[in-house]
Amino acid sequence: FNPVLQSQKFDPQGAYIRRWVPELAALNNKEIHEPWRCKTVSVYPQPMVDLEFTRERALTTFKSLREIK
Repeated sequence: FNPVLQSQKFDPQGAYIRRWVPELAALNNKEIHEPWRCKTVSVYPQPMVDLEFTRERALTTFKSLREIK
């Protein structure tokens, strides 16, 4: 599950983010899904989780569980 991709796919205009994180409301539809990459937002923190790493770890785990059967 990748929250950035889910947000882009199911809420491309960022309405949910704009409602619950009003300090990001002025960002455009592309920037709002990854505000840490935006040059105009100077204090937004980097993600706490590396989504590429966790995706690979999950896929490896699922694969190993299939092999147990």
